Amino acid sequence: MWYVVQTMAGQEQDCLAVCRAKINQSLYKEMFVPLYIDKMRFQKQWHDVKKVLFPGYFFVDTEKIRDVAEELARIDRFTKLLRNAEEIAPIRDEEQKFLRSMMNEAHVVECSQGMIIGDRVCITEGPLRNHYGFIRKVDRHRREARLEINFFGRMTPVKVGLQIVTKLTEEQFEKLKKDTLEMYSEVQSAVGTDSQKTVKIKSGVFAGLQGILLSKNEKKDEWRVRIELFEHPTEVVFSGEEIENG
Repeated sequence: MWYVVQTMAGQEQDCLAVCRAKINQSLYKEMFVPLYIDKMRFQKQWHDVKKVLFPGYFFVDTEKIRDVAEELARIDRFTKLLRNAEEIAPIRDEEQKFLRSMMNEAHVVECSQGMIIGDRVCITEGPLRNHYGFIRKVDRHRREARLEINFFGRMTPVKVGLQIVTKLTEEQFEKLKKDTLEMYSEVQSAVGTDSQKTVKIKSGVFAGLQGILLSKNEKKDEWRVRIELFEHPTEVVFSGEEIENG
């Protein structure tokens, strides 16, 4: 189970290193600071920079929280296990499931990619693909999305990386879809069936379009499809329910 340890904001990694060194490793599976990839521009280029997802907190995965708590009490650092009333309590199952779906194996939330169509944010790739409903604000210039999630017993603001590749009105997007469908039909009539696997998008903002299946990961339910939507091919990740054989 995942428990949350509060410490000083800005000192999460230092405190984590001390705890790892002083707490018996047999008492826990792992300790980690959840991170996210932030896009930052310096030296005239964009760079990936890892930042703390929840400033002032780190996590411990353990079935022996009482023993861990005793070890934490002996460490000369500010550490406080979050509690539910008077009891030390793990985060809820749905919270842990949410975080696992967002983070990779290194507990890092990768930068997502998407577009803005009218007033809608459409995520084409990355961990936000199945969680765009939590987005409260998108900052295109900072390349980040601001979420609000029910965490730590309250609504908690969180920032994650999001690169918006284009912004279109609803009318522009519908015209683009129509032109793409007409172009695809003409190409199929001229050259016949492509040797690559063709799929059709059944639902979502890209419903009705067709594309080339590039790869699939059935374990993660991620199907990467190339759509000839813009001046250059656009790769979009779908779930298996969103596509069908063309």
